[in-house]
Amino acid sequence: MDRLLIVTSRAPFSYRSQGGKDIRVPNVGGVATAMDSVLKKYGGTWICWGDSKNDLEHKEEDVGRYTIRRIYLTAREKLGFYNSYSNRVLWPLFHYFRNNIQMDDTGFKYYYIANEKFARAIMEKVDGKTTIWVHDYQLMMVPSILRNMGVNNNIIFSWHIPWVSPEFFSIIPEGKFLARSVSKANMVTFHTRLYEKNFRNTLKYSNIKLVSHLRTLSVPLGIDTKIYTPLTGKHGLHHTKRVPIIFSIDRMDYTKGLIQRVRAIDKVLSYRNDLSGKFVYLMNVTPSRAGIPEYDDIKNHLEMEIGRVNGLYSTATWIPIVYMYRKIPFKSLLNLYSSADIALITPLVDGLNLVSKEFVATTRKGILILSKFAGAADGLKGALIVNPNNINELANSIVRALEMGSDERRLRLEKMKKHILSRNSNWWYRRIINAADSNYGNE
Repeated sequence: MDRLLIVTSRAPFSYRSQGGKDIRVPNVGGVATAMDSVLKKYGGTWICWGDSKNDLEHKEEDVGRYTIRRIYLTAREKLGFYNSYSNRVLWPLFHYFRNNIQMDDTGFKYYYIANEKFARAIMEKVDGKTTIWVHDYQLMMVPSILRNMGVNNNIIFSWHIPWVSPEFFSIIPEGKFLARSVSKANMVTFHTRLYEKNFRNTLKYSNIKLVSHLRTLSVPLGIDTKIYTPLTGKHGLHHTKRVPIIFSIDRMDYTKGLIQRVRAIDKVLSYRNDLSGKFVYLMNVTPSRAGIPEYDDIKNHLEMEIGRVNGLYSTATWIPIVYMYRKIPFKSLLNLYSSADIALITPLVDGLNLVSKEFVATTRKGILILSKFAGAADGLKGALIVNPNNINELANSIVRALEMGSDERRLRLEKMKKHILSRNSNWWYRRIINAADSNYGNE
């Protein structure tokens, strides 16, 4: 690979004012961390969206091994591209939330305009030897726009959320247009074989001709195992006299199964009175997409449920659910991963879920309860796999984890750690880049 150009909606870091100066705020985790590692190794360019007003002063910058080029959207373009189409059409569509899909007359128009701005920025930076690596559902039209501009370069498109069944995908009017555009890439990658299969079936269902160069690949994103490692010494909530800690961290989102978890805690305490005061559930929820009605509704509903359960079971010295609605610093996150006895990661549907992998890599003794509908469940066979819609099953898994013996805990954790260490973020991007080079070279 001669040159690499990465394209994401999210930036590796943003700027905010502090003490009269702009300071960098890193976006740690997931794709942002993995792509930073890729570009530090190969060099190149990262094209992303500068979505804060302070980013306007940093359109292009050199960060060492690579350069960042930010595109900007007007307030109307942001509303149409991000709020209306990406978050109120594509996000619920690809998570099977049909009733949450809110189509309007202009959302796709601004989605296309934003994708065109990304494509034009790519054109400024590309040469004949550049490999273009585009990421996720916000940028589905980029491959088609680039091809229409005459770009014949090797294009990788990595999909990070679920790809739904072809019948469900066909709900939206622009579906065929979007799927055909993604198929213009040379290679499309997914986190699970099911998502890959659904994509190929969507092309067939929509009568989109499979071009000869298109290759699809199932390869789940790994984590940076140099960052997520067991902490040494005394950290976080470790001390000699404490109750077991159940922990979760999620964005505020209707796909995460937040209310189902609260109801499972209610179920546990309703039939196991002896567990009153014997555990604490630390539920950290990160603010997300404020101002979008569906997200405001889920926040209100969740907080009412937490209040109801705490009101029923709290004592003068104990509450079952400690709710934290805020973004926590990275060091605090590592402390919580290290301190928790049980991670309760039960989305209703999730493309992968890296929190589950981060917890396993960091904990020395923890048990993972994981939704069968998270893409990560394919590899984390040592977890307690549950259906988050089954409140009884979810409650039983919590009790089982609380009462699990140390030998079973150790064996389950060792199995998962081995998987995560062997399939880390380096393994992920090297496999994709090697496959892309091989595929493009054989055309």
